[in-house]
Amino acid sequence: MAQPTVRVRIGFTQNTFTLDDLVRGVLDSAELGGATPLTDVTSDVQSISISRGRSRDLDTFRTGNCSVRLLNNARKYENTNTSSPYSPGIEPMIAIHVDATTDGGSNYKDLFVGFVTDVNLSYPDKSNSFADFVASDGFMKLANTSLINASFSSTDSGTLVSNVLDNANVKFGADRDIETGISTMQSLSGLSENTLSVLQNIERSENGLLFMSKDGKLTFKSRHTTFPSTPDATFSDDGSDIPYLRVDYINDDNEIFNVVSLTRISGSTQTVQDTASQGKYLIRTLSRSGLYNSSDSEVQDAANFLLGKFKDALIRFDNLVVDLTEATTGNQNSILDREVGDVVKVELTPPGSGSPAQITSNEIIDSISYNITPDIFSCSYKLSNADVQAFMRLDNTLFGVLDTDKLGY
Repeated sequence: MAQPTVRVRIGFTQNTFTLDDLVRGVLDSAELGGATPLTDVTSDVQSISISRGRSRDLDTFRTGNCSVRLLNNARKYENTNTSSPYSPGIEPMIAIHVDATTDGGSNYKDLFVGFVTDVNLSYPDKSNSFADFVASDGFMKLANTSLINASFSSTDSGTLVSNVLDNANVKFGADRDIETGISTMQSLSGLSENTLSVLQNIERSENGLLFMSKDGKLTFKSRHTTFPSTPDATFSDDGSDIPYLRVDYINDDNEIFNVVSLTRISGSTQTVQDTASQGKYLIRTLSRSGLYNSSDSEVQDAANFLLGKFKDALIRFDNLVVDLTEATTGNQNSILDREVGDVVKVELTPPGSGSPAQITSNEIIDSISYNITPDIFSCSYKLSNADVQAFMRLDNTLFGVLDTDKLGY
């Protein structure tokens, strides 16, 4: 099978005025016009690497990164070359968009949307030059803004995320997908903190997900949405479903916590523990403070929720690698459709005899990475065991079985 066809486009005309944008929305500093046009530079692409997600379940999502190497023998990507068709627009903060198609270009699937932070030129010999465009997703914008003496009314977590994004010192724009939160946040006043840190504290207070999606949207999911459901795809080594190159099967103590201690702003510390887990794994404490929840009772529920997730050791799959060059078109599309937070099923058939003959587990995608060259198109996933988040819900064949699933809140 042919690998998917990748496309890279860059918005070299970066000085178009954009309302409510911190960089391009300053009066008297940008030109009036429509949307910034994207120029297709695919013919010069030598390699692409993309990394988005988090390291493990308890971590917040990091800023997504992308690096694109372009052939620069014609000096098109050299900003000091006034003859370049892209001069003077080769500089930081221009848009970059990476996507791929499996049907010849009728439909493209997003892999990365972000902003160039560095343009690095290299000259390995007298005959060749390369331009490395290094980019970050929209988290980079948020990490470079701060709230200043901001005040917010009590509301659900999702609405608070939207209110922070709309703050006069943030002005994030319309590229967002915000769910209504389950938890109620308290009123906040005099808040002067880094914007991304505040948003990630809302994520922790909700026990939801906050990340930049592959199509460039600031995405917030409530904790009920993050509860695992039917797997979105199945990866198997037995010739069925989506084949993979390799996977690790890990049994460690990195995420065992049998004492959970949580404190909200102006609240009392809520501590829960599991003595049976402590007898097996020693005392392992998870602490969080400064949460935005509106009541101690909800913080207590959150502590029990986290204790239920992490008091026991669970074997998990991790570091799953798939090769899109050898996949069928249907499997290629399924791989390209995956997003962080998706649930996937992994099947492993170990060598030798034993019972069960095949090991099966539902996993949550924590991070997605791509490595792409003219001859390589591979994707790697970091995973967390979905069973640790198997909370009871009605009318669900996978997580609606009495006496097998934990209660959420």
